Amino acid sequence: MHGQTVASPLASVAAGASEESAERQLQATATENFDARALDQIWLVSSRRLGSRNASLDSLDIRRRVGGSCWQASSVVDFMAPDADGFQRPVVIFIHGNRWSLDKAIRRGLQTYNQTILQWPDAPPVRFVIWAWPADRIVGPIRDVRVKAQRADEHSFHLARFLQKMDPAIPVSIIGFSFGGRVALGALQLVGGGAIDGCGVPTAPHRVPPVNLALAVPAIRNDCLVTTHRCAYDQIKHLDLLYNNRDTYLSFYRFTRFDNRRPALGYTGVSGLHCLPDHDARVHQLNAARFVGMQHDYLEYITDHAVEAHLREHLLIGLTQ
Repeated sequence: MHGQTVASPLASVAAGASEESAERQLQATATENFDARALDQIWLVSSRRLGSRNASLDSLDIRRRVGGSCWQASSVVDFMAPDADGFQRPVVIFIHGNRWSLDKAIRRGLQTYNQTILQWPDAPPVRFVIWAWPADRIVGPIRDVRVKAQRADEHSFHLARFLQKMDPAIPVSIIGFSFGGRVALGALQLVGGGAIDGCGVPTAPHRVPPVNLALAVPAIRNDCLVTTHRCAYDQIKHLDLLYNNRDTYLSFYRFTRFDNRRPALGYTGVSGLHCLPDHDARVHQLNAARFVGMQHDYLEYITDHAVEAHLREHLLIGLTQ
């Protein structure tokens, strides 16, 4: 499939779902606004079809958006290769949440690009990556959460190996929503030399530099940075955490009988913050309840002007330096 341009089913997603105002806004964006960011690249990297945490990077489904509506099949080699135009594009990776189909993941990824990058004319050319993992809805809410927590941990191995393969000179920022935050923290735990469920990843030829990490209501235990994911903190240059102590979905997290029955990080903020080195400079937390209310809905976050400005301010630190 290398080099082929495919229009279905991914191409149709670019139009979005017309009933949602954010997607209508994306469709209505003037062409010249996109032209102003014509040097940006948009990629889709999917681990949805991988059944083993040990699958090779070549098994990832990688595509690049071309012509505004189509996705061209590509490869890890192509993604990692230096840009032919000589730009060293910073990479921004968006990782979606639970109960999201591939179509929804792509729509929300494009909206995230629209809200955070497209509206930032002074940013350098970037490579924006929509990272997709198998998060389709499973019957039974408790079973769904338990299965997806395990699945998010497993697919963090694929992201970890992907980060290890990247040029260490290229700045990286990651956005993780809900269980997407769990995938991100798991990957950083692994590249930092830690383990997930007793398993790690081989050491790369070079150390992965710290990343800017933005987490929106992450579904992982609230003390993970000082317990299960201590090595992840070493891989974080700046952490921007949006939590919501009114989030109805996350309020039941501690009752799902895993993660040591701890509350969710996205519900309380960081537990044990004082134990983290340089936390005053490296960690910024915001209770988003007053902006988005009780819903565990990514659209509420990405379309709120206060949250969107906050996200851009902290996520993209250092990309223009």
